[in-house]
Amino acid sequence: MELKIQGNMIQGSRDYQEDYYEICTEQFKGSNSCLVVLCDGMGGHSGGALASHIVVTAFVNEFITSTKLTPSDALAKSLSEAQLAIKSEVNDNAAPSDMGTTLVAVYVSDSDLHWLSVGDSHLYLYRKGDVIKLNEDHSMAAVLDDLVEIGRLETEEALSDPQRSALRSYVSVDDIPLVDIQSKLNYLSSKDKLILASDGLDTITLKDIETIIDKNKNKSADFISSKLLTAVDLAKAPNQDNASVVVVSLSKGFWF
Repeated sequence: MELKIQGNMIQGSRDYQEDYYEICTEQFKGSNSCLVVLCDGMGGHSGGALASHIVVTAFVNEFITSTKLTPSDALAKSLSEAQLAIKSEVNDNAAPSDMGTTLVAVYVSDSDLHWLSVGDSHLYLYRKGDVIKLNEDHSMAAVLDDLVEIGRLETEEALSDPQRSALRSYVSVDDIPLVDIQSKLNYLSSKDKLILASDGLDTITLKDIETIIDKNKNKSADFISSKLLTAVDLAKAPNQDNASVVVVSLSKGFWF
């Protein structure tokens, strides 16, 4: 399995960028492996941008040195180190104590997929025309939607609830109550695509995402990520959040 990876981001209507991501392939040279880590910071320019950079950097540095651990253990240890890095920044450098960030990290090794996520950033799989969300949603939106499913809440109520975007878990100086960590062995196939995204992509629907990827499935990862963000821009949502998208394309033979 060969990998081609590219990401893009937009600032939206914000005057600062709190999203941050890193794509790591050189560290796994000689193998069909990659690590992608994406964070969506909270706390404004002084806190959110700092939190996302600190967490991504610490997470990546720990993971690429944890060569003797299983991928799941390496992901868990990297999260611990990332949280320690935030605590250190607050305690030693007087960074804002309320800063935090979501996190989604993906490690691909041949056909094996491993991920860890905290918060409401997304991991999607595109396969044969369909897009499905793989990771858990740690926002109140997931709770409200579950209440709709069991008939305890009307759809309109769930969509208009002022707490819908509130996070139930994120990386900060506090304990992390919810962590989604999973491994799927021999799961990935040629022509699959993985999409990591901050919740700024939520301006467009899952169906929109599916249609855009399907129409451009043979284009580069850079082209697809750009098309998704162009659709967000064209939607002209008021108070558009920062939005970041990283696309991982898998293939046999030539990269695409």
